[in-house]
Amino acid sequence: MIKKITSIAIFIFVLNLISTAFAKEIEITLNVDKTRVEVGSHLRLTVGVQGAFDTDIPEISPPENFNLMYGPSVSTQTTIVNNVVSVFRGFSYGFSPTETGKFEIGPVTLEYKGKVYTSNSVRIEVVERTPFESKIEGGKGENRNIDINKKIFVELTTDKKEAYIYEEIIESFKLYFQKELPLDDLDYVAASTKSFLAERLGEERRYEEVRDGILYNVIELRTALFPLVTGNIEIPPAKFKCNIIIRQQSYSNSMFDEFLGRGGQKYPVERSTDSVKLKIKSLPESDKPEDFAGAVGRFTIDVLAKPTKVKVGDPITLLMNIRGDGNIQTIGEPVLTPRDEKDFKLYPAETDTTITDRGEGIRGEKLFSKVIEPQHEDIDMMPAISFSYFDPELEKYKTITHSPIPIVVEHSDIEIPIRLSPENAEKVKGQVNILTKDILPIMSDLYSFKNQGFAVYKRPLFLAFIFLTPILVVTACLYVQRHRELLQTDVGYARKRRALSRAKKQISNARRLVQLDNPSEFYSTLAKTVMAHITDKLNLAPASITSDNISGILESRGVSHDVIKELKQCLESCDYGRFSAGQQSKDQMEHTLNSAEEFIMHLEKQL
Repeated sequence: MIKKITSIAIFIFVLNLISTAFAKEIEITLNVDKTRVEVGSHLRLTVGVQGAFDTDIPEISPPENFNLMYGPSVSTQTTIVNNVVSVFRGFSYGFSPTETGKFEIGPVTLEYKGKVYTSNSVRIEVVERTPFESKIEGGKGENRNIDINKKIFVELTTDKKEAYIYEEIIESFKLYFQKELPLDDLDYVAASTKSFLAERLGEERRYEEVRDGILYNVIELRTALFPLVTGNIEIPPAKFKCNIIIRQQSYSNSMFDEFLGRGGQKYPVERSTDSVKLKIKSLPESDKPEDFAGAVGRFTIDVLAKPTKVKVGDPITLLMNIRGDGNIQTIGEPVLTPRDEKDFKLYPAETDTTITDRGEGIRGEKLFSKVIEPQHEDIDMMPAISFSYFDPELEKYKTITHSPIPIVVEHSDIEIPIRLSPENAEKVKGQVNILTKDILPIMSDLYSFKNQGFAVYKRPLFLAFIFLTPILVVTACLYVQRHRELLQTDVGYARKRRALSRAKKQISNARRLVQLDNPSEFYSTLAKTVMAHITDKLNLAPASITSDNISGILESRGVSHDVIKELKQCLESCDYGRFSAGQQSKDQMEHTLNSAEEFIMHLEKQL
């Protein structure tokens, strides 16, 4: 009995202390771990609430060019000194700035028990990142030497050093980096190709290669170039930037550092390829066909005419399909050579170009649809068709000639007069015909408007609504209360529930980048948004997932293979877009953005 009385007294005493503490005003503070930070590095921001433990999460609005890496991470601390209870609650966030400049974060606002509290603000200076050379800082201040040139390097090559004008040249950009070396924030600036027509060749290639006894991962981007001018041409260097993530030993070796993705440090790396010199030769003048229009490559032609039996003046559609290897888009129209210029009336051709293969080079077909009309019944053959091109492998011109197609032309006895204005035009103008008349029904049975059946309050559904409504309201209130508690105490639950809204906000930012025509920043932001959404849904640290292990992680969580395939295609498009930002159009960015949105919505249904 005495123990029970003692326990009750202690409980009342502690409750009195806590209620006394909570009766005081609360205070909000905002602080960061550093006020000067490099682009792409991490900044830790903490919002502290002194004097209450049951507040909502404070509202924070960082600058748009600060990407959220993690958070909020919630911690609570309670101390009792001289019968005075002190409660502190901290909300930690991790941000990564993407642009240089001076920015202000805050103030943060919080509404608690009918009052609005405001914190201080902090100023952050974001500077250019310093390229990483050979040293990194150790966990306790020491430096370690690293030969970074052997860890990551780039190359730019072409499959030939001499070529003819309009001949296809395969340009290859390769990124080499050692296995198990994490990379982030990839930024590729393609070499200028102003003297060429450029066509992307397939998706990026990923494979492994051994150089000087070291195994490297290789990312290769290939482009088909078609020179437009002759002479000595130099392709300028391509540039590449990224951050390498190097694990460091922490002072505390805390499991939370690993969980929140703070176990490694980003070091910026900049690389540049050598320039490539090419010699572009003119096409030979000897043996050049008269109908040659500049086609270079290897081609074939198919011809189809329909109908082949017509009357004088009736149209015949002539389909000429050219297919082969080379710059299919610049191919000129085949030449028709009728026996007499007065035999046919020729109309301009319509074209349809299709790229059928981008694997080892550009391969496709170009369809010319041309309408011709025979002018008299003595014609029995279509015009002969010829097409000439230059074969760079054989270094000679070739002409393909298609033999005339037989046709039957009959005499036409019908002549259709053409009237430029209708007869009796003045009589026609202004006439209106009444097609029908409508009679609206008149309701005469007023007694049909009286109430039918039982009164509303006697109906079973109404009674059930009256009794069930309070129960549903109470259930909803309990659910909302439980939801708010989980948001404040369960980090995983909070990340999962807020994942979709955060993703939609970042998607909106990416859509603005499309309108600003900023491909490099767009693809970087979109890739981070997709990966951040996955880590939020799975409650994982950002550094714990990579493009190599993400498929296995999602598959283990029950995500379908179709959704995983959508993710791979989206990330590959983002990687290529970052590598070749100068060659991406707004339509391609819109397509990638729509693919990312579809993936996020499909993932929401499965996680």
